[in-house]
Amino acid sequence: MVTSAYAINAYRKSRAEVTTNPLELVIMLYEGAIESLGKAVMAIDIQNIQMKLKQMDKALAIIEELSNALNFEVGGEIALNLSDLYYYMMRELLLANIHNDKEKIEQVISLLKGLREAWVEIKKDKVPTSQPQ
Repeated sequence: MVTSAYAINAYRKSRAEVTTNPLELVIMLYEGAIESLGKAVMAIDIQNIQMKLKQMDKALAIIEELSNALNFEVGGEIALNLSDLYYYMMRELLLANIHNDKEKIEQVISLLKGLREAWVEIKKDKVPTSQPQ
């Protein structure tokens, strides 16, 4: 299995420019997991087991890193809920990997897309609007 640090570094290098903004990084991680899971579904369709395993490993590593980055002291109940959700996603993906279950993968993709959209909205709220001078 790909290590979390390896997956994160590989994903960062695949982007033209990595930002230091934590909100943007979280959004990029969600996008990376969504992209990898989409490729895993495609790999199941074309019966490319090696590609499926590689993409599932990437997605699992990203979700694990998101889980490890949670700050329970600051995040409180939200961090606990996210932790539970990440655990659920990882469990579902492990089962999907064993059984080539595209539906489970699609369910996790849907959850990740919802979380990504929530972070995009948070980012919009945090970005100051420029005022004409």
